[in-house]
Amino acid sequence: MLWLCIQFPKLPLEALTRARKQGEDTPLAVAEKNLIVESNPAAAARNVTAGLSIATACAYCPALELLERDLEREAQLLQQLAQWGYSFTPLVSPRASTDSNRKTEQGESSPACLYLELSGSLKARGGLANLLYQLRKELHKMRIQHFMGIGHSPCAAHLLSQLPEHRQWLAETKTPPTPQQWRQWISFAPSKLLDCNNKAIAKLYASGIKRVSQLLAIPLSEVGNRFGRNFIDYLARLNGTRPDPVPTYEPPPEFHSELFFPSPLDNSEQLLFPAGRLVRELCRQLQRRQLYSQQLSWVLDYGSRGKQQVNVDVSRPLFDPQRLIALTKLQLERVELKEPVQTLALRCHQLRPLEAQALREDFFDEGSKLHESYQLIDKLKARLGHEALSGVTLKESYLPEQAWASADSLTLHSKPRGHQLHPVNAPRPSWLLPRPERIQQQEHKLFYDGELQLLQGPERIDGYWWQHRRHARDYYIARGNQGSLYWVFQDLTSEDWFLHGVYS
Repeated sequence: MLWLCIQFPKLPLEALTRARKQGEDTPLAVAEKNLIVESNPAAAARNVTAGLSIATACAYCPALELLERDLEREAQLLQQLAQWGYSFTPLVSPRASTDSNRKTEQGESSPACLYLELSGSLKARGGLANLLYQLRKELHKMRIQHFMGIGHSPCAAHLLSQLPEHRQWLAETKTPPTPQQWRQWISFAPSKLLDCNNKAIAKLYASGIKRVSQLLAIPLSEVGNRFGRNFIDYLARLNGTRPDPVPTYEPPPEFHSELFFPSPLDNSEQLLFPAGRLVRELCRQLQRRQLYSQQLSWVLDYGSRGKQQVNVDVSRPLFDPQRLIALTKLQLERVELKEPVQTLALRCHQLRPLEAQALREDFFDEGSKLHESYQLIDKLKARLGHEALSGVTLKESYLPEQAWASADSLTLHSKPRGHQLHPVNAPRPSWLLPRPERIQQQEHKLFYDGELQLLQGPERIDGYWWQHRRHARDYYIARGNQGSLYWVFQDLTSEDWFLHGVYS
């Protein structure tokens, strides 16, 4: 197997500042328990680094803007990254950041990471080099800093991701490493990079073991007497003599991503730029997973003033970010912000598998005309509101007034295609009266704004005879004095005449 470990060293900062525009030079730092956890480049240039106390950091940089660490937002962002990774490979395992008693080479807590198993995805992605390039490119678009390592097991990939020589090789390679190369890198790695606590690392250095190669040269029985069985198990997983299972990630049948604004936005136009980033993330994942959503739910979080939800309806599968952003813009223009927005979230609660019929409509025959019609429907709904438009669907009924019903246009396109109703192949008026209107009769003649002349018929519709009230009718096409065409019928039970529709 070929495991890739992607570490996210700046996740505490990115979970709070990913919505900021690039190029902003405001010094920022994330603090937890009176200590600096992470800082941006502007703050790092003023000697504000992880581990400093807040008082010391503010002394170095009086203009420092402090943000409180939000572990919940970090966990949400890691889950979003896991969902993103699932679009490349079905074997994904996220790992949250460890606490401060497990140190890495820089003396910081071990950052969150993501494990991806790549051996089954190399051919589909054009090889290792192309796959790594695509991963780096999309992480850069999402403004997520990272470093990578590749190994035969998750723990080996995690160790090698911290080795600068391995990261340099990974940036230039085009083929997966051989087992010999893995063993060489693992042996060359400093023992302080091992995934164990500080006490074990101190014991290794006290024993003069500064490289993993020195540790592997010692008999396992001696290592076990000093460091315990768990440490021996870790070494076995590291060198590949024992399986290294990790919990696999199962993506939920929905999409959720959000951006937090340290400085709240008080204008709906300012929301369009971060909304565009979220829409592009959505489209990339939907295309790879062959899914689609008929509704985008935007959640505007006002902090203490609560939340507001804005829905954008999509009549058919749509993967063009620009069009989705345009529909979102039309909806946001109708929204009056109660307070400055603290967080913008995009949620798609129901992701449906993409049907082959939808793809055929996109690329062949009448696809372009249908596409334009759906675009118009979506724009009208975004401009006028969801309730302003409705569709028409067929119903199983012999009576014309009961053979159709008003329906949500989204529901029409999401129905299964196994059982379909077909309209009657007979001339029908474009305007059907809500209720049939009685027609006057005199001396076997019909009058409605003048005398009516029957032109065509009868067409007998006899329905619900098995019930107590039978509906038996003979329909005709009639012409009035002004040339208008009407759809009239005679009730066979009462022999009365009624007007039911008007032809255009």
